[in-house]
Amino acid sequence: MEFEVSGISTAPWVPLAWGFLVGLVFSIVGAAGGILASVGLISVLGVSNVNLVKPMAQMLTLISPIIAVPSYFKQGRLVSGLALLLGVGGIAGALIGSTLSVNYLGELRIFKPVFGLFILLIALQLGWKLLRPKPSGSTRAGRAASAFEHVIEEGGPAHTLGVKQLGFSVTRFELIFGNERFGYNPWVPILVGLGIAVVSSALGVGGGFLLVPFMSIVLGLPMTIVAGTAALAIFISSVTSIGNYVRLGVELDVPLLALMLIGTVAGSFLGPILSKYFREAWFKVLLATILSLISLRYLRAW
Repeated sequence: MEFEVSGISTAPWVPLAWGFLVGLVFSIVGAAGGILASVGLISVLGVSNVNLVKPMAQMLTLISPIIAVPSYFKQGRLVSGLALLLGVGGIAGALIGSTLSVNYLGELRIFKPVFGLFILLIALQLGWKLLRPKPSGSTRAGRAASAFEHVIEEGGPAHTLGVKQLGFSVTRFELIFGNERFGYNPWVPILVGLGIAVVSSALGVGGGFLLVPFMSIVLGLPMTIVAGTAALAIFISSVTSIGNYVRLGVELDVPLLALMLIGTVAGSFLGPILSKYFREAWFKVLLATILSLISLRYLRAW
């Protein structure tokens, strides 16, 4: 099948299958969907126009939030206030990042090593965290995750120990999950959301690869509630970024995008169902492994 805008020829099942993988991984982990989409477009499908790859990859990251976020909300695993704060910063960051990227990261030979190096830094950060694990009951995040997982294992309703927003002010937002209290300064996610959106829109990814470590490591939230929260924040910034790429003259390959979107929809439906039965550590291992393999490939290590 010929795809004129992308300038490639491939069997329809290839973008369909890759889209499924993108949706499955992104909806489970809350990250790496955009990274996998970019890798698929460049290395599997052979798209050479990097400015086309960026908004196309981000389009795929929109599907999982649309499908997965309602599921996470029903399960009590979505911190909506935090996602909206990240999204506020993400709007400004996405406009800045996509504009800079069109002007300075428009060639594949420049884009690939930058893409690989940055992902490697993120993978190393997560790997460092995994090498120094704490017992599951020694931190608030660990206790909350264990309490929630216990309810699921016993067949109880997930929302009983789900996220509940408590008090908030201009300097403090608080929530409770798994009988544990968590809090953060609202200005921190706004500023971090801006910075992450600059980087993610410039690279053409969703931003979950930075949002997930920020929420789990910096804010100390359990991974159980990070995936859905990251998905909603990514939706806000990605819509802004895609719109700006189109405004700057990038034409999307609609037929190719449609096939990948169909696969992403299927993967996104399955992801939240499977994620309820994964331990918190599994999420981190999966994310670190994905990022490591992709970064080494783009740095030509194998």
